[in-house]
Amino acid sequence: MDILLQEIGIMWLLALMLIAFAAGYIDAVAGGGGMLQLPALLFVGIPPVSALATNKIVGFTGTLLAVIKYAVEKKICWKIVGYAAIPCLIASYLGGQLAMKLNTALLEWMILLCIPVALFFIFGKSTNKKSQAIDNPTKTIMSITSVGFYDGLLGPGTGAYMAIVINKVLKYDFLTATASVKPLNLFTNLGAAIAFIFAGKVIWMLALPLAACSALGGWFGGHSAIIGGEVFIRKLLVSVLIFMLLANVFKMMY
Repeated sequence: MDILLQEIGIMWLLALMLIAFAAGYIDAVAGGGGMLQLPALLFVGIPPVSALATNKIVGFTGTLLAVIKYAVEKKICWKIVGYAAIPCLIASYLGGQLAMKLNTALLEWMILLCIPVALFFIFGKSTNKKSQAIDNPTKTIMSITSVGFYDGLLGPGTGAYMAIVINKVLKYDFLTATASVKPLNLFTNLGAAIAFIFAGKVIWMLALPLAACSALGGWFGGHSAIIGGEVFIRKLLVSVLIFMLLANVFKMMY
């Protein structure tokens, strides 16, 4: 820890911990907390692959506490989780392997192009009616696993994209969609984290304190989503996606 403090400074470490709390909160409600956490890690000088790896560990703990909160409140559709969890784990692991081989500029363009598509779908009419997709494991697996692969490959916005898929394709309201995403996001974080851990890319002295802050944010975020309901989730989801779009455009311009 002393070496870490010498490299980035105590003030930057405290700032990263605050950002980790905010990212955990946002992830629990709408997804996309990685768009706060990942640029912050890069800004203090963490190498890109190590930043991705460390972010996965931090994101895992925040998501874990959100899962516990939603499970206690009985908001998760476990059928969706049962169908897609293992395929998402495998897809995320493969995505993490590919991320270590692709050009950074290409990854940035891929993130940027995903955001307008997500905004297009979220502004469409949502539904509270369940479709027959729950009785169609193939449809559930195919629609959600593609986002799991994205999580391993790029990461930011995964929770938001999964919630949109469950709402638009499987026809669940946003609260159920958001809650059901969290166990799946836990598996995708785990899959990518395994790839990065075995590659020795995680900076553990940084990951552990940030993970504790992310976990606290995840718990409070889950509570806020349950209290605020679908209107609150949709507003935060749109805000996160717009922020992601502007942040990525700014980064690529400068």
